[in-house]
Amino acid sequence: MAYIIENINILKKQALKKTSMLVDQNRIDALKETFWKGIMRMDGSPYIMTPTPIVYDNHVKESLDPKQQRDYIQENLIKKGCTMFVTACNVKKERELLGELNKTKNRLLNCAVDYVICIKIPLKILTTGLIRTCKKEKIPAIIIEINNSNDLYKVPWGWIKEAIFPFNCPLIPEFLMSDEEERKKAQIAWAAIMRDTNIPSVKKELAECDIIPYEALIKMGIYPFKGNIYQSGEVTYNLYEKSRTIINIDEKELFHYHYNRILVTYHKGKCIRAGEKVFYHPGFGEQMEIKVPSFFSAGGV
Repeated sequence: MAYIIENINILKKQALKKTSMLVDQNRIDALKETFWKGIMRMDGSPYIMTPTPIVYDNHVKESLDPKQQRDYIQENLIKKGCTMFVTACNVKKERELLGELNKTKNRLLNCAVDYVICIKIPLKILTTGLIRTCKKEKIPAIIIEINNSNDLYKVPWGWIKEAIFPFNCPLIPEFLMSDEEERKKAQIAWAAIMRDTNIPSVKKELAECDIIPYEALIKMGIYPFKGNIYQSGEVTYNLYEKSRTIINIDEKELFHYHYNRILVTYHKGKCIRAGEKVFYHPGFGEQMEIKVPSFFSAGGV
């Protein structure tokens, strides 16, 4: 049944916009100022609607016990208004890639929220062969473990760039060195190499259990299709009581410190949280298929 949410305040990137929303078949059919009469409607003016955050989380796939996984998802994702996460399966050797990918997929079969699976590899196994397998499997990002800044200059980046095209999955660094000076040196080297080679990439690391920046979501091909409220998009959002403090808070603060203020969380048209009560639906989560990473961004960072 179609219905209208009138005068809803949508908060995206700390900008508030009042609009009305026509929902039909669990999709946002239209967003505009006013709609015709005669359709069931609700007053959204007392509320603020936000997209649900997308986080980087590697704990869900490690929970082998179904109850442990359920408890973790409820407490650390759904109760924080999160309906999707990005995870990375660890691949230490190129020949292990498909096996580790299938293992991760199997562990997430009963997941209640959506997810995207990337891979994490040591820099030394970044080869054209591995890139071609990633393209075939439509892996949306490759997280690269870097132990030494000098190792970055040993990679045949020109060949890597050729192998990535045209799927263009971005490379994301993870700096493992404990020495701060060496870490900064590696960060500078990474940024310079990615800029000079124009390889699709992300400058900064993804922080565990934290919101993924828009830059990385766009490069991976996740945004604007997820983590966004838009016409023809799915009915996925968080609803807060309208307040000036909410308007002035950035998304990270909302996720970490103000999730207890969420009134309702909708995921693909289904209510999964109302106040403190969670409605858990095993298997309702889906793996998002990324068709074209970096589609909305040209080249590297």
